[in-house]
Amino acid sequence: MNPICVLEKEADELGVEIGWLSLSEYTPPAASYKYMKIAMNRNWHKSKEIPFQLAHEISHIKNHDNCTLAFYHASYSSQERIEREANVGAIKLLLPIFNDMGYENNPVKFMQVFHVPNYLFDNVVKVMKV
Repeated sequence: MNPICVLEKEADELGVEIGWLSLSEYTPPAASYKYMKIAMNRNWHKSKEIPFQLAHEISHIKNHDNCTLAFYHASYSSQERIEREANVGAIKLLLPIFNDMGYENNPVKFMQVFHVPNYLFDNVVKVMKV
């Protein structure tokens, strides 16, 4: 099972267009609810993070976040709540994929498989209800 394909199908069902762009390796992805578009960077320097990034950006769309650019790294700015909710949404989107891959609910393994940032461990535990 390819997580990217599953997430692309989810985006398509929402009417969201994903653009896979060749950008600088440090240019993060972004989403626009207004335009129903996601810009993903195919050259991201940590390519194994891309499924989590895509799930995060899809979550911005599902949450109807009213921001033009919403980066997946949480910040301490006014965007913190929006980013936290998108991170939780990403975990929720990825959990069924993780289970379909044959894994049991193990937060550490989940975070390893999808390269989820360590600061989200408590969120993963809560979503998995372990």
